[in-house]
Amino acid sequence: MSTELGNEYIFNGRHVADVPRRLRALEESYDPGTVGRLERLGVGAGWHCLEVGTGAGSVARWLSHRAGPAGRVLAADLDTSFFTGEGLDNVEVRQLDLRSERPPEGEFDLVHARLVLGHLPERDRVLDALVAALRPGGWLLVEEAEEFPFHGMGDGLHREVVLAALAAMETAGFTAKWGRKLPALFRARGLEDVSAVVEAPIVPGGSSGLEWLRLSIDQLIRGGHPIQVHGRGGYEQWRRKSEDPDTWLVSLPLVAAQGRAARR
Repeated sequence: MSTELGNEYIFNGRHVADVPRRLRALEESYDPGTVGRLERLGVGAGWHCLEVGTGAGSVARWLSHRAGPAGRVLAADLDTSFFTGEGLDNVEVRQLDLRSERPPEGEFDLVHARLVLGHLPERDRVLDALVAALRPGGWLLVEEAEEFPFHGMGDGLHREVVLAALAAMETAGFTAKWGRKLPALFRARGLEDVSAVVEAPIVPGGSSGLEWLRLSIDQLIRGGHPIQVHGRGGYEQWRRKSEDPDTWLVSLPLVAAQGRAARR
């Protein structure tokens, strides 16, 4: 997500020059899982798709090629400076503030959002709008950060750093405790064929999964949200470990929930 929400969005692009690299590392980390889920949903020629929180646009590009000339992709974000849709005739890039604006209703075979709603205090109301955007039989896929896998990891510097960073983010309105609620929230909104999985990538130091996490925490700290780490060596020791290719660590887990609007 690259949306710029002023003081409310902790990864505001104005605070760091390397936002594009952070977004690309995020895509490199999570696109394989996202694309696999989209393929299993059957995204194909002629589909109308809404991509929420487009960021650098990798998923929007994939959807564009998959939907083909007969399809359409609406790529929505509040900050559209990192993806223009240039060269993609079936893609419309639109600036959209989900806190106060609703996407078109009843138009989409697929609505997808990754690492967006957790940043919005109005997340439940935004979820209502995403469900309303579906055509009968359309799919909603939401992927959100989730912290509970780290609570089962025992002690360790990596666990302490990640949980400290998530705690600091909570003070700015973010939550990593909402993804686990998505299946029930989907069912409560009338979606069918609801299912969910947790993806917790285990990756080596220096990989995109840990680079994205490291850049995010660095930006969090520079944005005025310090983290409290008491383990040996503190945050700087963790940064060194996160760049060591002989060290394998768990990147930030995602809950991926999907559900289908009722067919009429």
